[in-house]
This record gives sequence, C-alpha cells and structure tokens, in this order.
Amino acid sequence: MSPPFDLAKLTLTENLPQLMGAIKQEPKEAKDETLFGYEVFKSSNPKALRFKNIDFSGSTKNNVNQVLFHYDEKNKMLAGYALNIYNEQQTKKLIGLLNEICTPVFKRINLPKGSIEIDVEGNEVKPENTERKTYCVWENKITGLSYFLTETGFGENFVIELTVLKRSTQFGKEWITTKVLDWYKNEKSEPLP
Repeated sequence: MSPPFDLAKLTLTENLPQLMGAIKQEPKEAKDETLFGYEVFKSSNPKALRFKNIDFSGSTKNNVNQVLFHYDEKNKMLAGYALNIYNEQQTKKLIGLLNEICTPVFKRINLPKGSIEIDVEGNEVKPENTERKTYCVWENKITGLSYFLTETGFGENFVIELTVLKRSTQFGKEWITTKVLDWYKNEKSEPLP
C-alpha cells in the first residue's frame, strides 16, 4: 500500500498522471496553459489538498480551496504547484506547518511605514480601508524548494496562494521572474518566527 498523498512531500520531480493515479483522480487534458508551454491541472479533491497529512479542503460562499499543478506538457513532469485557501484558520495552520519543515526567510504583514496603497483608479486608499497583505517566503535547503505565500483580503474576500517552486529549474526561474516573487530580496523582513 502506498503512503497517502501529501503536498509537503512533493519534490517537483513527479509524473503528474502517476501522482494523480495514486489518489484515483484522472488528470484529464488541461484546458489552461501557462506562458512557458506548461499545462495546469486544477483539483479541489480533498485527497489532493493534504499538506503534512492535514486536510486543507473546504469552501466559502464563493470559493473552493484548490491546488493547481503546473506540469510539462511533453513529459508530464510536475514543475510547481499553487495552493489556494479561502479560510483564515486553515492558513494559520499551514503557516505553522511551513515553519516546521522550512526556514522562514522573509515576512511582511503590513505595508512598510510611510507607504500608501492606491486603488485601481489611482486614488489613495484610506488606512482604515486598506486590506491586510501578507507576504512570506520559506526555503527548504534539503529539497531546494521555495515556498511563497501571498495573503490578501479579509472575511469573504480572504485568500492565500502558496506557490511552491524549485528555483534551480527553468520553470522556477521563469515563474519567479514573471510573477516578481523575489521582490522581497531588497526589502527588510519583519521579525521571523
């Protein structure tokens, strides 16, 4: 019997059809394709939403927690994944688990002192209307994986995205550059746990 599926154990060297076969979910041909010739397989299957053996499935009124697997369309090898969660309690649990398996390297919960937020029309957002924005990064020196967590909103508009990449791969380099995930490298972190 194979061990239960666990996102925390992925090394980003897995074959996606075999990986999904282990949880009895058929990764049908993806309809979404990334900019780099990779395909995306989305799943809200509770068996695919396990991290350190904790179930992160669930939904809100408007959203369902899901994981997006990015994989090479030719060899079907996993290149990275993103976990989207819409529940604050689950997010706190996930952050605790990440602190157990990785080294935190950056944390920012609020805008830097003196910063202002601009809305889509270019107007300054009043401080009382500013959404919480959290950005945290963890590195796992053993696996070479980087974990980028972006948290925005509150209440029904709350969402986090945990993006997991291997910096040394072509996909990892391109994704980090395109999504500007390394913006924090020239910033000062808030105190780390």
